[in-house]
Parts: sequence; C-alpha cells; structure tokens
Amino acid sequence: MRKRLWQLHSWLGLAAGLGLLVIGLSGSLLVFHEELEALFNRELVRVEPTPAGRRPLDALLADAQRQLPEHEITGWLPQWDEPRHADVLYVIRRGDQEWLVATLDPYTGRLLASPRLGTTTLTGWLLELHYAFFADHAGLLLAAVLGLLLLVLGVTGGWLYREFWKNLLTLRWRRGARILFSDLHKFVGITSVAFNLVLGFTGAYWNFTHVIGEWLAGEHEQKKIEQRLYAPTLSLDALARDAAQRLPGFRGNFLSLPSDPAAPAVTLWGAIAPHGALTSPYGSTVVYDASTGAHRSTNDLRAAGAWARIVDSFRPLHFGEFGGLPVKILWALAGLAPGMLAVTGFAIWWTRRRKTA
Repeated sequence: MRKRLWQLHSWLGLAAGLGLLVIGLSGSLLVFHEELEALFNRELVRVEPTPAGRRPLDALLADAQRQLPEHEITGWLPQWDEPRHADVLYVIRRGDQEWLVATLDPYTGRLLASPRLGTTTLTGWLLELHYAFFADHAGLLLAAVLGLLLLVLGVTGGWLYREFWKNLLTLRWRRGARILFSDLHKFVGITSVAFNLVLGFTGAYWNFTHVIGEWLAGEHEQKKIEQRLYAPTLSLDALARDAAQRLPGFRGNFLSLPSDPAAPAVTLWGAIAPHGALTSPYGSTVVYDASTGAHRSTNDLRAAGAWARIVDSFRPLHFGEFGGLPVKILWALAGLAPGMLAVTGFAIWWTRRRKTA
C-alpha cells in the first residue's frame, strides 16, 4: 500500500510540477500585487490624500464620465481602506464589448491611467497567468486540475512523510544529493501541507465551478454597449446611504453598473461591519434598478447558509487578506512551496533514475 501510494505521489508530482511552479510563483507575487503596482507603475496607481478627503461618488462619476466621453463605466473599485491608492474603474468603449481598466484619483477626480486591457497591467497579467495560463476556458480547467492535484499531493505527502515531524529540522547535508533533496522535499511538504490543502481546494473550487457553471448555463456573451444603461439622475451616494440603512454597517466595496441592456441593475457588493477576519469584502449585496434607483433585492451574508459563508471565506484564505503584513509574508512564502516541491521532487526522481541507469 505504501509503495503504491508513493508511486502515485511521485508520478502526480512529476506531471503537475511545472504547472504548480508557475501557479505558485504567480500566486506569491499576487499577494503583494498592490505593492508591486506601486513600485513599477507608481504614477498610475498612487495618489496623495488631501485635507478635504475623497470626493463624493457622484462627483467622481461625473469627473470620470467627462474624461471618458467615448466609454461607459461598468464597474468601480473604491479604495476606501488604502488612502494612497487610486480607485480602479472598469469601462467599455461604446460600440465595443471589451472590458478595460482605468485608474482615478479619488481626491481630485483626475484620470490617471487611460482605459487599457486588464492583462496589460502587472496585476491583470499575473491573474490571467495564475488562473488560466492565458488559455481561456482550457486554461481555467487546467488550473483547476492542478489545484486538485496539489490537494491530492498534500494529502498523500502528509501521509507518506508523517514520521518526518520527528526529525523536521534535520537535513543530512553530507549524505549525497539524493538524500539532501529528499530531506528538503519532506521539510517543505510537511511544513506547507496545510497551505497546500487550502490553496489547492479553493483554487480548484473557483475554477471548476466557473467552467461547470458556464457549461450548464452557456457562456455569457458580453453585449456591445451603444449607450449609457443607467439614468443620468441616478445617485450612487443616495444608493450607498440607502444600502447602509437596509444593512446597518454595510459598505459597498465594489459598485457594479449595468453592462448588459437585458439586466439594467446597479449592484453594491460589500461587507457589513463588524465582521470576522475571514469575511470577504464582497459577500453581501444590495441591488437597485438602474433607471429609477428603486430597491430590488438585498442579500445579507449573515443570513446565508453555512456553505455560502464558507465559500465567502475562500478569498481571504486564498490570498492571505486577513492578518496584515505578517500573514501576507507567510502566504507569499507558502506560495513558493509548490515550486520548491516540484524542483526537489524532480531532483529526487532524476538522481534515482541516474543511479539505476
């Protein structure tokens, strides 16, 4: 039994190694995507707070519309908790259907970055590599399978090397390359097994549900936008106040404006304070009619079922967004573990192969 399990672990590791190396490295970089964007694209993402504070949502929306006369704003990510970060706008050019991203200074209303494809930004490029290998649905499915394999490798490796805890800090440096690589492999695998289980399961769940959902319901086709799909008198500030009355403590952390004529709604995705560390910023929603501003529906995460709340925790768990800098550093190091395991696992296989050749 142990021999067969070891063979399964070895062959799955060799098959998934390169993919897990790419996913792990890109995931580690994504943990610090905001810091990296500020380092490489400072003039496009960093802003200077003013004594007057952020301009109202309606004023900022008017500022953005004036500077983007040929585009329609379809999504807005306000950086409430990051006063030196620019807001992110998602826009579509009239007569087109491609989503683009831009950045806006929330203190002056000045557009910092003109609309561009998300994959031309560092964060967008890393996300597309991490989730889909730039291969659309085939890439999503491949990444899902790799996440599942990481889960299986974590379980089988934890079982095979469970006794290694007794000598966790012992690396046999003078016993040859194969022994050293074996010890390093066991050390990284045992110390990162919990992370691998969490990261593998959450990543596989997201990608599998996305692919299966589109397979069952049909792929959503973005319609071309020819005109503004919400009333010019619509007040986002009024909607935000109304949402906070319906759900005391609610704050909209992403504002979704209509992008499909068949679904003219404005949705505020947010969280309700106070909330636990493992609550995502977007688990509760309040929906309004885009033409009249009338309330349509409210989804309070606190009233949802246990599974919905568990799924909501996947985002902070996957990205390490719940404990500040120490957790981000730990998650970035954990993201390197699959790559380390791939390299050391291949080295073990190669040295064994050379020895038996």
